[in-house]
Amino acid sequence: MLSEDQLRTVATARVLLVERCLARFGVRVSLPDGDASGDVGPRSLTDRRYGITDAALAGKYAFGLGPRDPALRRKPPQPDLGVDGRAALTGQGPTLVRGVTVPEGGCLGEADRLLDAGIPSGVDTSAAQSLQFASFDRSRADSRVRKVFAAWSACMAESGYHYADPLGTPGDPRFTGPGPASALAIATARADLRCKARTNVVGVWFTVDAAYERSAIEESQRTFIVAKQALHRRLANAESAIADSAPGGR
Repeated sequence: MLSEDQLRTVATARVLLVERCLARFGVRVSLPDGDASGDVGPRSLTDRRYGITDAALAGKYAFGLGPRDPALRRKPPQPDLGVDGRAALTGQGPTLVRGVTVPEGGCLGEADRLLDAGIPSGVDTSAAQSLQFASFDRSRADSRVRKVFAAWSACMAESGYHYADPLGTPGDPRFTGPGPASALAIATARADLRCKARTNVVGVWFTVDAAYERSAIEESQRTFIVAKQALHRRLANAESAIADSAPGGR
């Protein structure tokens, strides 16, 4: 899977390619940067994979993300592309805009094709992403993980909190609304972390989860090798597009 920085590079290139395409239709705008920014949301792909794990954050925001909450991020204003601009962007509408042929899928489709140039058809570039979802589901249902869930649940019950597993606490509707965390939410979060530590939920769950991933990778090594090569081709195309769009080009 691409890193946050690499995803940011691809997102930046996609915007530049779309803007360059729109310019052919006389539509000159600066689109939102499409930044896959790492300054909001979980700090990594595993940060909230097994529920909360950060005691300092839980003590202030319970199950929330605090200043990293995506809801706090102001959305950039959307430019008015006009009727012609929207048709050129999406490819939905006339096939000819201002005398210029609209590419298949519009400028969005063209940008994606340029980013994927050189990637053989049929390559599953989302193989690793699919695996991380599949391994999560398998590990969550694994008997070893269910055993520590039961121990965690019993520990929580000792403090008066009744949940089947550690994903039940952050999903509690009482704790998911806007506004500051309630005293109950913070108390529940602290109990959650105490019980995680006592029963080693995260250690066991991570170990089982990783074992499923390693097994799948060993069984289908070629799939993941090809996916990695394809992703790095996309990244190289993105870097080339950014270099070409720099003042003076290359």
